[in-house]
Amino acid sequence: MCFTSYVPVTDTAGIADVLVLRVHAGDTSEDITEQADTDAIRELLPQIRARRLPSYHRAISADCYQIQVVYGGKTVCFSLGEPSYAYEVTESMSPWVHKLSGGEKLLALLDEQ
Repeated sequence: MCFTSYVPVTDTAGIADVLVLRVHAGDTSEDITEQADTDAIRELLPQIRARRLPSYHRAISADCYQIQVVYGGKTVCFSLGEPSYAYEVTESMSPWVHKLSGGEKLLALLDEQ
């Protein structure tokens, strides 16, 4: 079975805002935007690819990082950890997410923060 992918954030110029959270076991989160290198994050986001076919996801249950960006007038959230996925933030949130690939450099950068 072949899954096509897409790039959720195609260029750095379209990124208006960046929020970085460290999520602890899916329970509590800590805003680490001030400590994070948001310029490097902006440069690495276009390297991440997402599956076009969505997957069902209930909740965060492990430690991860969440990066929320305003891109093209929409809020896009990247959850980096195991598993890594992306979704668009809307008023009626859906449990459907798009699994990610290519986020290893960004995850390593966040682990250094």
